[in-house]
Amino acid sequence: MKGFIKKIIIFSVLAILVVIAIVIGSNYIVKTQSRFDISKDISTLVLGHSHSQCSINDSILHNSINLSASGESYFYNYQKLKKVVKANGYIKKVFIEFANNHVDSVMDDWTWGYEKMSYYLPYYSPYMDFEDFNLLFEHNSTDLLASYSIATRKHLYRILGGNFDLIDDIGGFLGSKHSKVDELIAKNNFNSSISKSHTLSETNLNYLRKMIEFCRENNVRVFLIRSPQHPLYADLSNEAIYQNVKHTRFNDVDLLDFDAMQFPNKYYLDLHHLNYKGANQFTTLFNDLLKSNLLNADDKQAIIDARIKDFNTKQIKPNF
Repeated sequence: MKGFIKKIIIFSVLAILVVIAIVIGSNYIVKTQSRFDISKDISTLVLGHSHSQCSINDSILHNSINLSASGESYFYNYQKLKKVVKANGYIKKVFIEFANNHVDSVMDDWTWGYEKMSYYLPYYSPYMDFEDFNLLFEHNSTDLLASYSIATRKHLYRILGGNFDLIDDIGGFLGSKHSKVDELIAKNNFNSSISKSHTLSETNLNYLRKMIEFCRENNVRVFLIRSPQHPLYADLSNEAIYQNVKHTRFNDVDLLDFDAMQFPNKYYLDLHHLNYKGANQFTTLFNDLLKSNLLNADDKQAIIDARIKDFNTKQIKPNF
């Protein structure tokens, strides 16, 4: 009997060691083989969640690539930023979406909740450092381990398929042809995605600071940007808190704020996002401002506000 138990223990230990070897080995192979190369013509990188993913058309914005991704907190944006900038020394500017929900504690779940971890760790776990891993472990160790099993399986698929070019997998402009705004308004559907208490996500704000400092350490100009949002967007309820965070924690970074731009309802996908019609209008205006040397002006927001005022009164009359 003792011999049988001993064999079971040895088998179990060996099985655990094999699993650990597979996890570490697949992680290492993906880490060392993955590519994040983009065209040498691209000097501008756009990062953020679905707001910038839907609003900035990088086929219009000169020499840019939009790698924003829906549901992605700054924790995962940071992993992406490090790899893309290091792999492409010709990136000179980074625009980081800074929306109202970015400051809210809902972003904590976007960082270590199972849904987000299980989706994003297959892309970013090989590039996380100990501090990143420890953050997830301290807040949700159970789901972290479950998410790592998913990540390992997807790493093995990537290795077997020889698919190590990740640029097309980690974000991109998403131009929708639909508009659900009128339907949402008719149904009185103005649900907010942020916390009722409007508490802050210290983690998300800390990783935004990490992104800013990383850019500066690598001689990359960094700007925050707020894309247009529908005036009935429920998450605007934390506007005072949002502005306070900007002025007290990120006053050293320019915010290019386009939230005052107004469009007809048909130019929005929903109350959160622009559709492709709105995105094309917004990106064209933004691109024109950049071509007129906006980023080197001292009064950037005043220039933006004047252009928005002209846009709102002369080009498109909203119907909300």
